[in-house]
Amino acid sequence: MAWILSVSAVDDLDRMAAQGALRFGFVQSEAYEQELVTMLDTLADMPYLASERQAARQMVRLMPCGTHNILYVVDNEDVVVLRVLHGLQNWFDLL
Repeated sequence: MAWILSVSAVDDLDRMAAQGALRFGFVQSEAYEQELVTMLDTLADMPYLASERQAARQMVRLMPCGTHNILYVVDNEDVVVLRVLHGLQNWFDLL
């Protein structure tokens, strides 16, 4: 089992890293990114850990991590990350 990032998730993580480095410094930004990677590894090991939610087009799983939410689907036991959004963002409208 593995985790796979969508293009949107890569964009989310790139933007998060750049903004985090500016706001909190490079060391803190790297530590937060590692926290997210650790959660992605956990989800790859236990893909059904997060609860399922109804989005506009499909069912998705939402796992909080720090101040962000990892939105993903399970495809052949792999975790496909659709978005990584701040907890204050309206994930339903952004999927």
